[in-house]
Amino acid sequence: MSPVDRGSALDLSFLAPVVLVMGKGGVGKSTLAAGLAYAASNAGAPATLIEFGDGEAGKRALARSDRDVEHCVITPEQALEAGAAPLFGSALLAKVAFGNFAMKPLLRAAPAIRELAMLEAVRIAAVQRPGRRIVVDMPATGHGVAWLRVPRQGRDFLGSGPLFELCDRLARKLLSKGCASIVVVTLPEALVLEETLELCHALQTETALNVEALVLNRQAVSLPSAALDEAVRWSQKGGAVGAAAHEVLNILRSREQNRESQRSSLAPLRAAGCRFFSVTETVEAPSAQRVAALLQEVREA
Repeated sequence: MSPVDRGSALDLSFLAPVVLVMGKGGVGKSTLAAGLAYAASNAGAPATLIEFGDGEAGKRALARSDRDVEHCVITPEQALEAGAAPLFGSALLAKVAFGNFAMKPLLRAAPAIRELAMLEAVRIAAVQRPGRRIVVDMPATGHGVAWLRVPRQGRDFLGSGPLFELCDRLARKLLSKGCASIVVVTLPEALVLEETLELCHALQTETALNVEALVLNRQAVSLPSAALDEAVRWSQKGGAVGAAAHEVLNILRSREQNRESQRSSLAPLRAAGCRFFSVTETVEAPSAQRVAALLQEVREA
């Protein structure tokens, strides 16, 4: 494997031990989360990627990884059973309750219980893995914000009791500054960028966490000026070659115009005050290792 493929160590020390990766569905959030875990491991810290559901996205992204990246898949059933233990007084009673045909659907139907249980599973995973970077592939935009909102709302509403203690523990030991950081993934598309701004505003006003980093995924590579000059030269030739070159020239010019439009659309995101990163577009779906190699911090204003 070449040094280029392996990628240079990216400094992620500004992030808290637990990194919550968020973004609209379809922006490459899961692959980027795996890439961040790989980048952390590449920098010398063992890392764990936490994924909810079937875990297939993380499994694909981490295939053939040569770094110490643990893939931890948390299912709703596992999280509910573990997270409900404090509510029932013990893990054994929680297991009995979930085995009851009447209680099982009732608990699963309560959205707040599911969200709290999944977050508690993340907190427990972090406690059990001291010294590891924990990267969490969070649910897409709306659901992700709802997850982070529930502990504070529950704590303020309940006031006491086991469920209050669970909410309070999550608010203090997971969803607080110094414990967790948020990284938001977006795309260089006007509608997606607009929704990303709305997501950042919601996180800032409705949770105790700020967005620490924005990642612009699938950014188009800038064309060398020689490519446009060459296309112009060939387009001036006659016949089929000239006609084909003219079509190529139009495509290249449109691409560059889109890049300029994207740059102006990014201005509000840059004004958010967080660190800004980009990942250039690739022909095929990239692996976590490839994402880590492509992930670069953008420092210009």
